[in-house]
Amino acid sequence: MENRNSLKNKNHYYQTRSAPYKAKIKELLKNEDAILVECRGDPSTAAVKLYALAERMINISSNYLVLNGIGEAIFNNRDEAALGEAKKFYSKSLIYLENIVTGKVDAPFSEYEEALSELKSIPIPQRYDIVKKLGLTCSLLQTAYGDNTKWRWVFVDMEGICATVSKNLLDLKRVQTNTDPSSPDYEPLFYHLYFVKKMLINSADRFYSRYSLIAKRRDDMQKAMNFLSALGRICAVINEKDELEEIKKKLEHWQNILDNDARKIMPPAAAEAQTSLLGGGGDWTPLRMKKADTWKK
Repeated sequence: MENRNSLKNKNHYYQTRSAPYKAKIKELLKNEDAILVECRGDPSTAAVKLYALAERMINISSNYLVLNGIGEAIFNNRDEAALGEAKKFYSKSLIYLENIVTGKVDAPFSEYEEALSELKSIPIPQRYDIVKKLGLTCSLLQTAYGDNTKWRWVFVDMEGICATVSKNLLDLKRVQTNTDPSSPDYEPLFYHLYFVKKMLINSADRFYSRYSLIAKRRDDMQKAMNFLSALGRICAVINEKDELEEIKKKLEHWQNILDNDARKIMPPAAAEAQTSLLGGGGDWTPLRMKKADTWKK
């Protein structure tokens, strides 16, 4: 009887503590479908509306993370349902942003500059804010699930998309001319650039780890090299020559690893044919070692 009353009290306490966050989630979910219909009907305003929806989705994900924290504190168990919803809505935020600025990884700025221009009405500091939220929420999600989760390697892909949209939200032309410390955009652009560089190297290393530790899948190594090459493009644009040289060396090292692994598992002729053309599809463009001067700005 005492245990039953204790559980009843815990349930009541959980409902009381969680009610404001559930109400907030309900409020944030209002009109999502109607806004998507508006986007299809008026493409000229779609980017800004999708951006606003992406922010909503991040906030919903954050609220579900809070619900998980409340449940853990009261019941000493993860709230798998809340975490599942947090992951789902975080993924939706990435999808909305990807639909605006593309999911291109190793690509010159000119290839997604026009897409980014659709967000010209969004101030630079506000763009950095959403990038910070993306990074923090992704980190909190992984912490909530723990190191031994079955989603461990799925988060590598999620981090990769986070790095990609964060990069594609960065106006590299503005970065090149960001020399006035008195400008309100000076610090946000600087920190946005720093965040993107950190995310790109992290994604490169994480995909390389998945390649090394799981099944040596060629597409994982391709993605690792693409993220590293994307960082090289940025270093070329902002004239960071020393870092660019280190990236070139790392790309060459990874290419050698990929070539050697290919020779171990297939006849020499087939390995040579396969390593001469790294296949792939979608936005994961084939990548071989590139000279610095081929990284177009």
